[in-house]
Amino acid sequence: MLPVVPPAKSLRVLGIDPGTHVCGWGVVSRDGARLVAEGFGVVRAKATAPIEARLRAIAAGLREVVARHHPDEAAIEEVFYGRDVRAAVRIGEGRGAALVVVAEAGVPVTGYANNVVKRAVAGAGRAGKESVHKMVRAVLGLASIEGPLDASDALALAICHHHQRTFAGLSSSGAAPGRLAPRVEAAIAAAKAEETAKSRARRRA
Repeated sequence: MLPVVPPAKSLRVLGIDPGTHVCGWGVVSRDGARLVAEGFGVVRAKATAPIEARLRAIAAGLREVVARHHPDEAAIEEVFYGRDVRAAVRIGEGRGAALVVVAEAGVPVTGYANNVVKRAVAGAGRAGKESVHKMVRAVLGLASIEGPLDASDALALAICHHHQRTFAGLSSSGAAPGRLAPRVEAAIAAAKAEETAKSRARRRA
């Protein structure tokens, strides 16, 4: 008699775009070949409050998100020190608060560089926030993503993690999950073509 294989669990990923004033979050699950947005938004802290008060507010908000959505894994943006050191420090502080929250919940987390996320979602490591926003909507089949771009950036992190798991041949059940939905692959291909056309136009200018 053949063994009974339980159905694969749908992987639920929490993407976190860290910050000490506005922290974006987005939860994306996989349903077969489809990626589905289960929720997204931002956690806000008063900009004029002391840093410790802001971090407490960010952590409290993320705890509510984790309690509501029960993510299996998390993806968070790595700190980039190439431009504004002060901004990088603030992002690092917000990242620390977020890491404590997911660690408390026992959720494994993976960090991704900003250009890796952009390449996975928009097909180009230097894509702008608006391009990422547009591609996130296309990949997830959303009519709109209201609110700050921090939310779409967080969804992009979750999408990136799903892509990495796919290309690594992994799933929450340990089985190869197969290709992404045709809509997702078509959206990424279109984005790559658009970025290539823009790059050629810039070189000719």
